[in-house]
Amino acid sequence: MAAKTSRKPKLAWHHGAFLAAMLAVWTPALASLEIPLPDGTYRAERGYNAPRDICPSRIEISDVKIAAGTIAFESGGSQWSGMINEKTGVIRIEVTGITPRPTADLNIRGHYTKAQMFSTVCGNGYFRVLR
Repeated sequence: MAAKTSRKPKLAWHHGAFLAAMLAVWTPALASLEIPLPDGTYRAERGYNAPRDICPSRIEISDVKIAAGTIAFESGGSQWSGMINEKTGVIRIEVTGITPRPTADLNIRGHYTKAQMFSTVCGNGYFRVLR
């Protein structure tokens, strides 16, 4: 009795080759998103999901300084400062790190590529450092 040999259809081979090629292309790009930012000066943007006159949908920030686990920038007439975890890239800026201090709660928390901004006046928003 002859042993059966397993042959995958050509279509399955093409799908496998395509997936392998896509992984080879995308894996380094995705990994670079998780790499913490080295100390330096960056650009960023922030905004609110439901914009109004006092709650803009997008503000560009041209001078974000990251050094020794801290993040600092000027935006909207205020100085913002907080912490950035050097290993994980997670940012934490609380209302106490904003000068002049807002009368309502305002914070930024999350990974530098997709941090959430929250204001009791404007609601949910976003903050991201651009590489």
